[in-house]
Amino acid sequence: MAVPAFLAISGFLVLQSYAESGAWGVFLRKRALRILPALLVSLALCLVLFDLRAAYNSFLNWITGGIYTLPGIANGPLWSLAWEEVAYLVLAGLWVIGAYKRPFTIWALLALSLLICWVTLGIDPHTRMILFLGPAFFIGNLMYLYRDALLKIHPIVPWIFFYIMLQWRFVPDANLMGGAFLLMVQAFAVVWAGMAGARIIPFKLPDLSYGVYIYHMPIILFLFTRFNITTLPSMLLLLAASVIPLCLASWYLVEKPALRLKKKSATINKAYTVAATSQ
Repeated sequence: MAVPAFLAISGFLVLQSYAESGAWGVFLRKRALRILPALLVSLALCLVLFDLRAAYNSFLNWITGGIYTLPGIANGPLWSLAWEEVAYLVLAGLWVIGAYKRPFTIWALLALSLLICWVTLGIDPHTRMILFLGPAFFIGNLMYLYRDALLKIHPIVPWIFFYIMLQWRFVPDANLMGGAFLLMVQAFAVVWAGMAGARIIPFKLPDLSYGVYIYHMPIILFLFTRFNITTLPSMLLLLAASVIPLCLASWYLVEKPALRLKKKSATINKAYTVAATSQ
């Protein structure tokens, strides 16, 4: 359920990003600058660590959302990025038609996506996980729309709910609707805990989460195939020693410079809007 929870977070933050962008072109440019630079580095990493086939297979895994890959090595987690990008386009379309001004529309889409999850119990696990992404994304959207009401609740309550969520998988009701009920609980709990604003770490860290997500699998596969690292302690130790420096380099040399372009684009767009309004 980790990927649907990630889509729920995205459903909250990306709707916020669109609301601040003011135009779908600016929004898509911002999303591209956040995702594509490090994604290209991850494909280059597969090429360096393995070969052209591994890089191409990883590209296929991304562009097809994991539906089609060739036999052999591939950067598996990239499949979810394609569906993340589909969600961006859906969000932009819903914004253009005014759906976010009428929350009932998003509630209806959430209900429809849950119904689809319910009636497709027998399909293969990967396709089922793809279908789970829709409800998670709409839950994140709704939590952004109702953020003012949610933030009025004492911050300790979301964390209590988060703990309940961690235990929810042991509850028989978690299997309702083929796991879709558990999906709703997890998506809501993860986003709500994030909204609570409790600073667990007292200082600001570089945003390494995206890098960890897209770089860890090629490193794992390299350690396994080239050095036969099979024990969990050894793998975790070597993985941390290699992925963290790589993510730091990616953040400061690739991702953060790209984000500066995103901010520059937003500033230019704001200036253009002010100028056009004054005329």
